[in-house]
Amino acid sequence: MLKLFNTFTGEKKDFDPIDPNKKEVRMYNCGPTVYNYAHIGNLRAYVFADVLRRTLEYNGYKVKQVMNVTDVGHLTSDGDDGDDKMVKALKRDNLPLTLEAMRQVADKYTALFKEDLKALNCEMPDEMPRASEHIPEDIELIKKLEAKGFAYKTSDGMYFDTAKFHSYGKLGNINLKGQLAGARVAVNSEKKNPADFTLWKKSDNDIGWPSPWDKGFPGWHIECSAMSRKYLGQPFDIHTGGIDHIPVHHNNEIAQSEAAFGVPLANVWMHNEYLIVPSGKMAKSGENFITMQTLKDRGIHPLAYRYYLLQASYRSPIKFSWEALQSAQIGYRGLLAEFAKKENINESKDSTRQADEMLLQIRDSINDDLNTAYPIGLLWSSIFSFQTVTPRFVKELDLILGLDIENQSKKLAEEMKAISDEIKKLASAREDARRLKDFKKSDELRDQIQKEGFEVTDTDSGPIVRKKLE
Repeated sequence: MLKLFNTFTGEKKDFDPIDPNKKEVRMYNCGPTVYNYAHIGNLRAYVFADVLRRTLEYNGYKVKQVMNVTDVGHLTSDGDDGDDKMVKALKRDNLPLTLEAMRQVADKYTALFKEDLKALNCEMPDEMPRASEHIPEDIELIKKLEAKGFAYKTSDGMYFDTAKFHSYGKLGNINLKGQLAGARVAVNSEKKNPADFTLWKKSDNDIGWPSPWDKGFPGWHIECSAMSRKYLGQPFDIHTGGIDHIPVHHNNEIAQSEAAFGVPLANVWMHNEYLIVPSGKMAKSGENFITMQTLKDRGIHPLAYRYYLLQASYRSPIKFSWEALQSAQIGYRGLLAEFAKKENINESKDSTRQADEMLLQIRDSINDDLNTAYPIGLLWSSIFSFQTVTPRFVKELDLILGLDIENQSKKLAEEMKAISDEIKKLASAREDARRLKDFKKSDELRDQIQKEGFEVTDTDSGPIVRKKLE
């Protein structure tokens, strides 16, 4: 039985879909705000969502996955002040403050985000609705809240009255004292309560749409409520996001959606932890801003990063280091190299039986709140066993892990075969130097190989030489 940790209840419980007869799961993932590149901390959320989807599918569910794209309305402060992040991008790139220019920026970073998902071997969502294309749905939802007395107007827009929603902050048991003006949220004398949040923001430039409450744009939170309801209905099965969404964004979604329609927004809420660098959680500024391209520039394969993430629970913070990531790459490439050696092994009755037993163990572990570390460990413990590791076993395991082992191992084998004799001689000479502990010569030969456009990864299975990532 699949067990998932529900942030809302604070418990790990058996997962029951809303409509068990259909064997269908409807899932919403909070997607990117497309004003800049996604950093690898952002991307952890989407690897987590992908493993969740794969696990549901492995358990026989049909998954309808919706991931929004925020291309308007996400302000720089939780207190609903500052620039829209998309406006911030326009100013950064010296572009005019127009909807057309904003669309250009959004198109660019949405395309790059999709490339990142593909590089990480994430299954593409069934729908990726854009906030800017759902303004009518936002307006209708705000009208409903206004009619029910949950919304009020100020000089800069429409706000949700959190005092009217008596269970506000129930996701994660948020202490509203932490929401006092000047603490997490900005001081706004027109707000009735410090935690009240924007539903519609009046525009002070050309970026905006007509509405009953002045020209402007929707708040970030109302967009997710409107889009998730449109594509998945309400309630739907699972809502995911990073833990940073719990205190404000997700509690705001819950408040406005339940206030408007009188039923829960989602049955299960799931959140992944941070990727932490020495200076704190990763963010789109300063040294914390590490993108997928940064990894590639340093010779790290995107799937090595996925492998790195899957060695920890999605609910555990990961302390990022380049050394740990490089170790993960060595492990991943070693796995590919070993699988390439065994790919043509014929399966015996014993190997089939052992593989089936191991797959049952793996199903139990992955069904225990997405425990991905155990399958990786079990795979490594058996990878050198002729009887256990069969192509069928690895392929089925990879349906969950998404490491693309079969394709990448073939690619690696082809690359290694295509290496010129000259590079092979250099690599062989380097191995001889390493055996003789002549590390100075070994390093010189590695540098020579790298100058020729190749890289060397030393694994337990021996050195792997391949073309550098472009």
